[in-house]
Amino acid sequence: MGDYSKSPQEFLQKSREQGYVGIHMEQGVPILDRDLNLLQDLLASTVRDIVTRYIGNGTAQGDDGFKISALPAQGGQNQPDFRITTGTAGTGTCLVGGIEVRIAQDITYSSQHLDDPLTTPTVSRKDLVYLDVSLVEEDGTVDRELLNSEDVGVRTSVRLKPAWVVRVREGSEEVPDPPEEGHAYHRLALLTRPAGKATIEQSDIQDLRTRRLTVSHLETRLSLMERLLTPRFTPEAAPEFTPRSGVVNQPIIFNGGNFDVGTTKVLFGGHRADPEGAPTATTIVARVPAGLTPHGQPEQVEVSVANDIGGATATIKFTVLPDPVFAPAGGQFRPDHGVPQTEVVLFGFNFGFGTPEVSFGDVRAEVVGSPSPTEIRVRVPEGLIPPGAEIADVPIAVRTAAGKTISQDLFKAEPSIPKPTFGPVPFTPKLGQVGQPVTLSGTNFNVGTPKVFFGTTEAPIQGAPTATQIVVKVPAGLAAGPVDVKVQTQGGTVTSPAKFTVQSQP
Repeated sequence: MGDYSKSPQEFLQKSREQGYVGIHMEQGVPILDRDLNLLQDLLASTVRDIVTRYIGNGTAQGDDGFKISALPAQGGQNQPDFRITTGTAGTGTCLVGGIEVRIAQDITYSSQHLDDPLTTPTVSRKDLVYLDVSLVEEDGTVDRELLNSEDVGVRTSVRLKPAWVVRVREGSEEVPDPPEEGHAYHRLALLTRPAGKATIEQSDIQDLRTRRLTVSHLETRLSLMERLLTPRFTPEAAPEFTPRSGVVNQPIIFNGGNFDVGTTKVLFGGHRADPEGAPTATTIVARVPAGLTPHGQPEQVEVSVANDIGGATATIKFTVLPDPVFAPAGGQFRPDHGVPQTEVVLFGFNFGFGTPEVSFGDVRAEVVGSPSPTEIRVRVPEGLIPPGAEIADVPIAVRTAAGKTISQDLFKAEPSIPKPTFGPVPFTPKLGQVGQPVTLSGTNFNVGTPKVFFGTTEAPIQGAPTATQIVVKVPAGLAAGPVDVKVQTQGGTVTSPAKFTVQSQP
C-alpha cells in the first residue's frame, strides 16, 4: 500500500457520509496528497454509484464472461471444483459496482488458491457462487515505471487496478455483506450439491448472471415490453368502444388489448371513470363520469385507457349527453317513503339545467328551492294512493330541458293521517259536575287510540269511539269553572272552540 497521511479509502468513506461530491483547492496554501486523492476518488466513486443504480451489474450484450461451468470429464477426477470461463469472445467482462473486470482465460476455482476450498457436502445443500470485485493498489514492486528511475528516482504515486476473485458461499443462496468498504458482489451461479457427491456436473449449475447489460439494449427491451404491455384499442374496423354516446353513469364497453396488465384506468376527457367489474385482456367496462357537460349541451371528449406501462387514446371521440340521470339504484332519493308534504331529496346528475319538473308516478310534485346539478328537493304530492289501496309504490321522474329520467328505486307513498275536528256543536251538555257523561261530536275521532283532556286532565272514555262521536265522563280533580276540551288522535290534536263549564259539587 502507498504511503499516505490518511487512508484514501477511509477518507473517501467519511467524505461520502458527509455528502461531499467534489473539492475546490485554495491558493497560497499547501496541497495535501489526501485532497488530491479524495478529488479523484469522489469523482470515480460517484460515477460507479450512478452506473450501478442506473445500469446495474452483469455482462454486456454479446459477452459471456465469468460463466460457471463443470470441469471436463477426467479419469479419476473426484474433487469438488468448477471452471470460470471467458465465454465465446476470448476475453470476458463483467460490470460489478460500477467497476468493469476482465477474465482473459479460463481458470478453475481451486487455482485461485483461496483459504476456503469447496467441500463435499454431507447433506444436500445449495451453494452460491459470486464475483467479488474491488480496486487494489499497484506500486513499484509490480510496475517498475512507478519508481521514476529516469527522473526524480523515487516513487511518487501508486496505481489503482480492478481486481476480482470468485467465491462460494456454501449452504446459502444469498450474497453475504461485504467485509469492508470498496468491495462489490455479483451472483454468478447456484450449485445444487447432493449429499456425498464430490464432483460438480453441468446439471448441478444454475446460471444467475445478469446478461445483455447495455443501455441501448435495455432501451430496446423496454420499448419491446412497452409495445407488448401497453393498452391498445382494436383496429378501426372493429368498434373501439360501444356505444359511442351516453349519459352520466352509463356503462361503456371498450375493446382492445392488454387491458388486464397492471392497474388499468379509463379517462373520459381527463375525468377518471369508474370501472365496472374486473377487466379482461381484451375488454374493459367503465361508467361515464359526471362533470363533462357543465353547460347543458352535448360534449365530445377523448377517451383513453392507460396502465403502469403506457396508454392509448381512441381514434374517435365519445359524445357525452347532458340528459338528467339518477344516481345508482339503491340510493336515488331519501327518504324512500312518506306521506303527502314529506320533503324528499333526489340524487343524480345534470339536475340543474333550466327549470326541472318532478313527478311521483303521474302526479306533479312541488320543487323546493333551487336544484343543484346533483340534488333536487321536492314535496310528496297528494293523490298517489289509488282508491281502496292502503299504500302505493311509485317511480319518480325528473325532466329538464335536456331530457327525462325515471328512477329505478320506487317511492313508497303512505296515506296522510286525517286530523280530528270538532263539529258545530262540539259537545253536549255544555256544563256538568265531575262524573257527568259528555258526548263530543266531530270527525276522525277514531284514528288510532284517541284521548280526551279537560284542561290537562285526561277524561275516561265510555265505550268505543266512532268517527264522529266520543263519550267521556268529566274527570275528577277539576276546579269549578270553564276548561278547554281537547281530542288527541294519531292524526293530531284539536281543541274545542267552546269551553266546558265544570260545576261545583252540591
